[in-house]
Amino acid sequence: MKQVQSDTTLDHWVSQGRARNGIARRRHQRVDDYENTGAGKTAQSRSWSWTGIVVTLLSAIWFIISLPFRLVFWVIALLGRLTGVILGFLLMVVGMALWASPLFIVGIPLFVVGLVLTLRCLE
Repeated sequence: MKQVQSDTTLDHWVSQGRARNGIARRRHQRVDDYENTGAGKTAQSRSWSWTGIVVTLLSAIWFIISLPFRLVFWVIALLGRLTGVILGFLLMVVGMALWASPLFIVGIPLFVVGLVLTLRCLE
């Protein structure tokens, strides 16, 4: 597993002396630019476009409308899987009981079918 490296590397320490003057210059330049634009003015915030608002609104409406249907389909799928697991487990138990008796010819395939059904429903 790879560990996360820190920001401070050897290259950073080597080039720090060279870059320190550039960083200081950029900081002073930002302060000067801010003062030139007027410190009292607020920065313009990023506004939403009409298409973004409409798409977001339609997706929220579609989510609310389709939620009951998705819940019903989820419950049906869950009940189907639980039925498959129970039926597969019963087939495995009956298959093992028949495998131990003289009817092992029927018990082996019954156990295998129950095992496959159970594993498919647990997937």
